[in-house]
Amino acid sequence: MKKKLVFSAALVLSLGLGACGEEKQDNDKVNADSEIVEAYSREITAEEQEYIQLVINDDFDTLITKTEGKANEIQQDYNNLGLAFEKFNGVDENLPRVFTSATLLKYEYVLKKLEEIKYIPDEIKEKVNELIIVAKEKEEKWIKKSEENQAIYEAEDEKRELEFKKSELEFKINKRTMNPKAVYIGMTKEEVLVDGWGKPIDINRTTTTYGVSEQWIYEDYKYLYFEDGILTTIQD
Repeated sequence: MKKKLVFSAALVLSLGLGACGEEKQDNDKVNADSEIVEAYSREITAEEQEYIQLVINDDFDTLITKTEGKANEIQQDYNNLGLAFEKFNGVDENLPRVFTSATLLKYEYVLKKLEEIKYIPDEIKEKVNELIIVAKEKEEKWIKKSEENQAIYEAEDEKRELEFKKSELEFKINKRTMNPKAVYIGMTKEEVLVDGWGKPIDINRTTTTYGVSEQWIYEDYKYLYFEDGILTTIQD
């Protein structure tokens, strides 16, 4: 019994993806497609019939074991098919977020194995096509999840970086407060905190139509005055 079917190209056609192609086809392309179909056609042997039955019975462990040697094209096809089903059935989608990339890679592996298959007989074509459809949907779902998680990781990294810089700045300010140094007109508030008198014991802020002025109060009746963030007056 001779059966004809293209897998790599026919899988796409069987999913209806070829339905949206142009109605008018070039005669050379039609002839080329016919040659491809002919090239990937083969007789269903007793060996292959055994593999087909293993697929129908969902006995993928046995299928993989029997085709491990990959001595010929038939064994190669069914080994890829068995590995694809086994990997798909073994995916656990309830793992923590950190395993998102690993889950995506498993579905990509399934699709890669399916793409490598040259020929699928009619008896299992529907079963294989269903696997392709679902695996593709899963792949797209986990691509989206992976992208979302990447955005979360980047936001968390940015948050940690900001917290580290804040902690580092607070350390510098506390150190300078305990060991103040001279200040000068024109310093920014951060420069005063890190390189000058350090942290004040109190701040009086005044907002007017002309801007924001601040009075920083230090021990021993020392004062600093800022206009729009720049030191303008020193009283010590």
